[in-house]
Amino acid sequence: MAPRLSMGDFAAKRFEANQLFTPSTPITVAELFAGRQDQAFRIVDGIGERGRHIILFGERGVGKTSLVQIIPYLLPAPKPQTVKFARVQCFPTDGYSSICKKIFKEIRFTADIGEGPKTYDVSEMYPGEVSPDDFVREMSVFSENDIPVIVIDEFNELLDDGAPTLLANTIKALSDAGTNVTLIIVGVADNVTDLISSHASIERCTAEILMPRMSTDELREIIEKRLKQLGMTIEPDAKWKIINLAKGLPQYVHGLGKLSCFWAIAERRLHMTEHDTNRAIVNLLDTSEQTFKTAYETATRSNQPDNLFKHVLTACALAKADENGYFAPVAVREPLAGILGRGVTIATFQNHLADFAEKRGQILQRIGEQRSHRLRFRHPAMQPYVIMRGIQEGIVDERAKQALSSPQQGDLFPNAT
Repeated sequence: MAPRLSMGDFAAKRFEANQLFTPSTPITVAELFAGRQDQAFRIVDGIGERGRHIILFGERGVGKTSLVQIIPYLLPAPKPQTVKFARVQCFPTDGYSSICKKIFKEIRFTADIGEGPKTYDVSEMYPGEVSPDDFVREMSVFSENDIPVIVIDEFNELLDDGAPTLLANTIKALSDAGTNVTLIIVGVADNVTDLISSHASIERCTAEILMPRMSTDELREIIEKRLKQLGMTIEPDAKWKIINLAKGLPQYVHGLGKLSCFWAIAERRLHMTEHDTNRAIVNLLDTSEQTFKTAYETATRSNQPDNLFKHVLTACALAKADENGYFAPVAVREPLAGILGRGVTIATFQNHLADFAEKRGQILQRIGEQRSHRLRFRHPAMQPYVIMRGIQEGIVDERAKQALSSPQQGDLFPNAT
């Protein structure tokens, strides 16, 4: 007989699940960080090579911030070396100088200027603008026993057109000066050139690391690590439904995992079932951000009762995509045929795809030439949301729902040929 929770353990177990499954915040504890070994090793290698800096880029929601926040736990700093870690976040109102001052606030020193020894931060020495020369000079203050790592996160949020060029110049100057500081630039982009201008001038001194969506094994590790710590188990169909619905985005594994735990705990069970996960899907849709709900309604609203907007959008969410979330129009054909229960051609839905990219809230992003373009959801987290709405509204057929529980069928449908 499966173990059951006592009434006294109910609240404690729910609280623990809340702490372990964190869909709203980045992971900060290395022991609970799943996967990403390749990217982690490349970051550590970049930090270990003097004069090398790192550009980490990828879609929203793939775990870039979570990865950089556990860097202090990953660095094997031998004594007497000490890791000096700082992370600053960019906002649209920031420019090059304000970013530098945020970093300077993290560098403190003690001095006596007539009022006794006091602790100051370096930003107090720069009431005006900061230049690349100023920044390089301040980065030279670290000793050889320091391992300084500075993360500039959300770099894509900057609206200041001059900041990327100034930062590129700074990276090159830091490398030329031989400082032991490592800058890690993090942002949403498909490639480095989109994130950092003057890219060619810094190729020699940067490691460019793409953060793709998480693999099936990495998503599985998220669930299994946390359930082991909770002392809970999960049936295979429930686990694979969570993994396949997440579409490589860790926030959905956290969200569905936590809500599935809650349903099991509410019934004083330590074993999670697919029924728990099905109820978790309903909960997640109910509590989803209003922006998702509005975007979905804007994309699919029509006065024509026989319109196919919901069906085509759901087929887009089910289509096989690359590691950056892009899919070709032909990949929509087979999932749409499954949804409609009849054969379709690209002509059936090509106008719908154009509307999704050009109108209807531009829920899809389109790149490439007209005859070879690819598309993806402008906000990656919309993709799992659309699939769950399709399940709730009866658009996703039974074959697709069964495929969600299968470890061998991560894409639900093969690509059409």
